[in-house]
Amino acid sequence: MKKSRKILIISVILLIFASGPVFSDTLEDLQSSVNSFSENMAKALPFHSTLGLNWSDAYIGKFTELPPHFGIGFSTGTTFMNIGSINQLTDMFDFDLPINDLPVGFPLSAWALEARIGGFFLPFDIGLKFGYMDVGTDNVLFLDKLKMHLDYMLLGADIRYALITGKTLPLKLSVGLGFNYLKGGVSAPIPAGQSFDFNDGGTNYTLKIDDPRLGLLWETSCLEFKIHASFPLVVITPYAGVGVSYAWSKTGYKIDADVTAENGGTPVSLDSVLTALRSFGITNVNENGFSQMLEVEGLNVRAFGGFSVNMTVIKLDITGMYNFLDSSWGFSMGARLQI
Repeated sequence: MKKSRKILIISVILLIFASGPVFSDTLEDLQSSVNSFSENMAKALPFHSTLGLNWSDAYIGKFTELPPHFGIGFSTGTTFMNIGSINQLTDMFDFDLPINDLPVGFPLSAWALEARIGGFFLPFDIGLKFGYMDVGTDNVLFLDKLKMHLDYMLLGADIRYALITGKTLPLKLSVGLGFNYLKGGVSAPIPAGQSFDFNDGGTNYTLKIDDPRLGLLWETSCLEFKIHASFPLVVITPYAGVGVSYAWSKTGYKIDADVTAENGGTPVSLDSVLTALRSFGITNVNENGFSQMLEVEGLNVRAFGGFSVNMTVIKLDITGMYNFLDSSWGFSMGARLQI
């Protein structure tokens, strides 16, 4: 768990570095960059939320059988986001990321506790997963020096019905319906002295922020239908499946800062430019900060597969995943006790 926690923290730190210099000379550029980033995150998040519960067995058996069938375990994994929108932000300031040329994309990591119980009388099973992290700036690695804070929550459940139970053939086939919910965020101080020029009715204004802290926010709810096949052998269990999902996502940023507005160097009230700021998608504006969020929904298709190593009641899983929406991929590893 400590290793997966470090992977998640490092991934998020890279993300905040990538997005730290998000501010540009004009609000038009800011809006364009954030929209591009949010749209790519909205494609990546539903895929990312499907990490966990990708067990090798397409069906684990009934709880009412002897012995009763159930399992509990842990998994950790990473999906990769298209890095183009992040580069769009950094290129505006001639800033190169250490992973600027990483061919697989930008890593997003997760972990989850998992449990699955066999059905009663009918050939179905039910799975649950939960992952959570709330890391302050005073207790993990070097976050205290960066004054960073990050939080993360992953919830999920599915129900699978076995079309082929594997009792007569070395094959199990199930169809399932699952729901995943992912919410997270990361915040850190960014360089002071940022300002944005914008125009309202022919008049030029400047929005200025001081002592700023940037928070990146994301949230997605994903409903998925999946088909899963596995081939239970003695030592290993290969498996493969396809999932079709529909997701509702929100991504964006929040700025906590001292905010003022000027016209040619002369201070003006924020109230007088609220309408103009809203036209750029910027909301919740006051002297303490502002935010911008984008809501996106849509269809997604993924493929997944891998194998487990079977050691009596202990199983070790390795899973690969592919996202057809943006041609990204991911992987996960897990261990569980399964009867």
